Amino acid sequence: MLIAHPDILYSAIRAHPAEFMLVVQGAARAAQGQNAAISARDDSLRIEAELRNPKVPVIEHRAVLGNPRAPITIVEYTDFQCPYCRQEKGVLADLMKHYGDSVRLLVKQMPITQLHPHAMAAALMFEAVARQDPMKAFQLYDDLYENQERLDRDGQAYLEAAVGRLGIDSARALRDQHSAEIQAVVDADLKEGEGFGFTGTPGFLVNGVSLQGAYPLESFVRLIDRQLAARASGTRAD
Repeated sequence: MLIAHPDILYSAIRAHPAEFMLVVQGAARAAQGQNAAISARDDSLRIEAELRNPKVPVIEHRAVLGNPRAPITIVEYTDFQCPYCRQEKGVLADLMKHYGDSVRLLVKQMPITQLHPHAMAAALMFEAVARQDPMKAFQLYDDLYENQERLDRDGQAYLEAAVGRLGIDSARALRDQHSAEIQAVVDADLKEGEGFGFTGTPGFLVNGVSLQGAYPLESFVRLIDRQLAARASGTRAD
């Protein structure tokens, strides 16, 4: 009847606009809740599947922060101009403090050049510095996220200034930043991240289990505790 006579509905809305908006808002909240529940369920199922069949990134010959023989490896696929990556930096720092020698961090590059014009240059510079001194590369990592607004504004000029403060061969770092070898490293990271299903940043692999987006500390802790407990008992985490 309403399809044939929509004027009936329009008249009712005009007569009771406040009540109509309450109904619409309630329906929207219900839909959001249902979508969140579906997303959480799908995320849980995916994690269970990846605990059984973890993803395997290439991690040899890359800069690592923390115990080189740590039982838990977090691989971060990052973009130095991404505000969500900057947000997760604090979460990762808290994890490193909480787990000590049980966790190590390995950074890979996933610059989203369509959104961030200086992200590729920053990725290349990180890898160029890492060739000289991995710990200096992580100092650069901290600098770039702590001063992201300056990177956004000044781009390559800020990168060169930041490297100049590291106490390394900055001329060599600049040459390496523009080398085909360093570009190949970043290109391989992009291909690997996309192959693992990451469509944006940040993305993480926690011993091969993927988390995409800005996850809270508690999500990492639940996953890491489960993996450590399984390792201690000699069983699989699933």
